[in-house]
Amino acid sequence: MSVRRRLAAVMATPLLLGSLFAPVAAHAGHGSGEEQIDVQVVIPDAGTFEVTDAQFRWGVNTEMTSGSFFGGCNFLSAGIAGDAGTSRTWAESDGFYKSKDGNSRIEAPDAGGEWALDSWDTKCQDASGREVGTGYDESGTGAQVVIEKGKGSVDTAKGTARISWKGSFTLAMYGGMTYWSLSDPVLSVSNGQGKLTATASGFGSDMNDTSKWTKLADTSITMADLPQVVLDKKGIITTPAYKSVATNGTADAAQSRTGDWWGSFPESWIDFNAKTGQAGYWFSTGGKRDAAKVASDVYISYTPQNLVLEKPEAGTESTPEAQDETAGSTEDSNDTTLGGGSSLSDTTTTNILQQAAAALQAPLAELPGLGTTVLQASNHTASAINWLGKSLIPEAIERAKDYRQPLLWSLAGLLALSSAAWIGFRRGWLVWPFSSKK
Repeated sequence: MSVRRRLAAVMATPLLLGSLFAPVAAHAGHGSGEEQIDVQVVIPDAGTFEVTDAQFRWGVNTEMTSGSFFGGCNFLSAGIAGDAGTSRTWAESDGFYKSKDGNSRIEAPDAGGEWALDSWDTKCQDASGREVGTGYDESGTGAQVVIEKGKGSVDTAKGTARISWKGSFTLAMYGGMTYWSLSDPVLSVSNGQGKLTATASGFGSDMNDTSKWTKLADTSITMADLPQVVLDKKGIITTPAYKSVATNGTADAAQSRTGDWWGSFPESWIDFNAKTGQAGYWFSTGGKRDAAKVASDVYISYTPQNLVLEKPEAGTESTPEAQDETAGSTEDSNDTTLGGGSSLSDTTTTNILQQAAAALQAPLAELPGLGTTVLQASNHTASAINWLGKSLIPEAIERAKDYRQPLLWSLAGLLALSSAAWIGFRRGWLVWPFSSKK
């Protein structure tokens, strides 16, 4: 291209651009040289936003997923459990236990360090597959309830929030012999403090009389008082008030207010559980498992795609109290060490006891009156021993839980000896010293 043509192209460029923008300028100034176009843009407060799929996650406390003295363990179940009709352990065929129900599900840590949907078969096992027990430093299964699709609003600038969920979960103790449910949690936060409320429902039970079974009226209670709430970008991680929280206790159990672990869940929570038979699990009673009653952290994520807790936290370490009490000991509270280094758990001991009692069923059935009385007495004794612990029995008996293993083994031995003796007399292997042979 020649120099003359290049110069012409450069000079033509402004004319072309002017022709393109001229109509726009003419339109903007049409009718008056001072007329302008006003464009309004609404910029929301950077600290205020709505949530439509918030996630609620909570493990309640360590005791809620630990072993129990009867029924295998305490556990969480999704949804509201049905009516068992009486105080008894659940069976899988009941259909009461659910891993998932509506917006709710129960998750537990797996061997790979991830969250996994809990199940009937694994509800009493930790991530390694170990059956959880009742030892001083038992950390439980680590299971937590998760409720999705929470709706509400958050104002991080003002420090306020309100989020509600539609979902339920059930808290079952002693394998389901006593249970109740919480529905539709609501979080409210103001000035850096918060509260979780929900509707409680369930059934009243009595350890001393398992035939007593009463449907309880739905009751609004406080799930957790939250003294320190920080509204972070992803959500909230907060510790409910428990330590040094006083409660009136119940008629059957007084609160212990000494030691590092004394405290309580909210008073309305305690009052409701005075009817379910679980009250002593939710405040300090001076037992060696008081540390396990402390309320667990609550995790609330604004969206399930940006979680405040993506993976299970590291395993819980033994409490200082537990380390002091078990130091130098060759056996813990739920394992009996035998020769050869083997150990037998609560579940094993209970199974042996139940097998020994079952062995008496047939022979005692042949002894009218006396046999029935002995069998009933043995069953009641076994039930009483297995139920040792917390608020379900008087405080004096609760102290005897340290001797539960010897009592179980002693009773199992007596039942086995009784069975052997009956067979011996029946078959003529044994005779009364004052009897005479004809």
